[in-house]
Amino acid sequence: MAEMTPEQQQAMAIAAARLRLSRTQQTQQPSAVDPVAAPPPQTGEELRARIYADLAAKREAARPQGPAVDRYGLPADDALSVARTGVGGLIEGVPIVGPPIRYGIEKAAAATVAAFTDETYDQVMDRMNEATRAEKAANPKLDKGAQIAGAVAGTIPAVMAAPAAFGAGGGSLLVRSGISAGTGAAIGGADAAVRHDGDPTAIKDGATWGGLFGLVGPAAGKAIGAGARSLVDALRARTAAKVAGMDPQAFGYFRRAVADDGLDAVTLPQRLDQMGSRAIPADLGPNLQKQAGALAATPGPAQTTIRTTLADRAAGANARIGQTIDETMGPNIVPSEVRAGIEANQDSFSPFYREVFRGARPYDMAPIAEAMEADISRLRGPAQVRLRQVRDMLNVANSNVLSTDPGVMFQTRQAIDGLLKTEIDPKAIATLVEARQMLDDGLTRAVPRIKELDAGFSELARQDEALTRGQQVLDSGRTAPRPSELAAEVEQGVQPQGMQIGPSAVPLRLSQGARAEIDRIVGTNSNDIAAMNRLIKGEGDWNRARLATLFGPEKADRLFKVLENERIWADTANTVTRNSETAARLAAQNELGGGAGGSFGVKEAFKAGGFLGAARSAAVDKVDDIVKALVSSETGNATRESLARALIGEQREKLVEGLIRAQGMGTTPALVDPVIKALLLNAGTARTR
Repeated sequence: MAEMTPEQQQAMAIAAARLRLSRTQQTQQPSAVDPVAAPPPQTGEELRARIYADLAAKREAARPQGPAVDRYGLPADDALSVARTGVGGLIEGVPIVGPPIRYGIEKAAAATVAAFTDETYDQVMDRMNEATRAEKAANPKLDKGAQIAGAVAGTIPAVMAAPAAFGAGGGSLLVRSGISAGTGAAIGGADAAVRHDGDPTAIKDGATWGGLFGLVGPAAGKAIGAGARSLVDALRARTAAKVAGMDPQAFGYFRRAVADDGLDAVTLPQRLDQMGSRAIPADLGPNLQKQAGALAATPGPAQTTIRTTLADRAAGANARIGQTIDETMGPNIVPSEVRAGIEANQDSFSPFYREVFRGARPYDMAPIAEAMEADISRLRGPAQVRLRQVRDMLNVANSNVLSTDPGVMFQTRQAIDGLLKTEIDPKAIATLVEARQMLDDGLTRAVPRIKELDAGFSELARQDEALTRGQQVLDSGRTAPRPSELAAEVEQGVQPQGMQIGPSAVPLRLSQGARAEIDRIVGTNSNDIAAMNRLIKGEGDWNRARLATLFGPEKADRLFKVLENERIWADTANTVTRNSETAARLAAQNELGGGAGGSFGVKEAFKAGGFLGAARSAAVDKVDDIVKALVSSETGNATRESLARALIGEQREKLVEGLIRAQGMGTTPALVDPVIKALLLNAGTARTR
């Protein structure tokens, strides 16, 4: 069976009441047909009014006598009635679904009461309807306000869930207003249909008023939202400036520069921590640097604060870099001193060599000489010349007789080492190496103990070569090793050669050579941090990889980080000084009347660079407006000094806390737009209720 509407149930209740009334009259009257005693016929409205009056009289008689009553004869200060009116109004006010929800609740309550009392369901519903009417009559303002609140509260979720449908999406204001009007008309018409049993006139009125108020929703929301945003921003800015310990105007300048440089309350302290304890906010972006430059150009305490801070920091740059280099790469060494020590150690081997050759037996070098002569006969060019030179060294002095003295083989091997240091022809080098190997094999057989001495002497020679090689690792030319080549050299260099015991010191000498080269770069570029950075760090990642191989990745990263920080700090000082001088010159020109004729505005920028040039000019002008405000006499010294102390990072924690408090400035509070649209929309639907 289909569920009956409230009006249908009310009609049935009236019919039942009319039936009960007629039965009562028949039992009380002497005759049902007596024209004098029979009551006059009654209309439906008269009967309904009589039933309501009887119910109200019974309720009034049952109510304890107490406080004063209003003009309806019902209690005006009944807390329960007030509560029911408020809650019921909230539910009933929800657009479209509010009345069915309230009616469903009342039906459930009536069914429950009827189940546990002697009253019928219709009687309970009659009593509840009368009570609702009486409570609304006793508290009209509360009922109206509750319905408005319910309507707004019920509409806000829809606005937030589908903002585009209420004119908060993309597109022009006209398009958004049209969309909002359509949504308002749909809601207004549907709400009127529910509340007026589908009455076409009511539906038309609801759609008309809903569409009209929906039409103005986006424009009104924008205007009211701008006002709310300005008010909230003003209060938030003053509170944030107080938390930051800054002058409100100075904090506004500072916050704007921070935002324009792409920073916020989270990234600003992170960037400062990454750059070290000497970093200041003015290091973090061009807008902050321009403000510092403007203050540095304006006489007063702010100028002293900015300039003194930058000068003191720049004075300690070389000391900080030197300390970092010492901590990451060890103390500096002088290559010539290390090389002199290596040569002295090599010289100390001479007595030991003489000792092993003392008593050495003659050795037949004929096979070696014959092999060399065979190669000489087929070789040509520098290789033939070098090998014939070596072959002649094996003869007895000033003769063509082949020597049998092992000492001659030793001296010839030493001579070959000398030739290899200057030879550039690849074929000649290969021939000399082969000849040296033959002599070395003969010496091993003739003087067995010589290999023990050779191991120590060769280790010192390798160290000497590694020291020179280390000074080339930061080069950018062909002599510089690739990172992979250097890693292979280190891995191979640490391995002992020949009869050497224990690891080689070749990697140490490589790192000492690199350390000496870094010291040379720092010493020759102490007044140019940028050049120092460029030479040590290089253009790509090779230098970082090379230094990581020699000193470890962590130490290399730390050195590069310090160098990069010092470069940024030097750039800040140069930029602020340069801006200061420019601003000072412009101020002097304007004061003397010479600066007005040379303006270059957006129009000139468009002529020179088109739309991009005009955009860049507008962005620069935006920053320059702040710079002009800072150097103008209208901005007090207190404001400038407050901003200067913020730019050099005094009370960093308070600055960050102030920026946190200022978050959200420039944005409309989240609920403003939905509330405005909900109020306007329901203002239209309320006209048909």
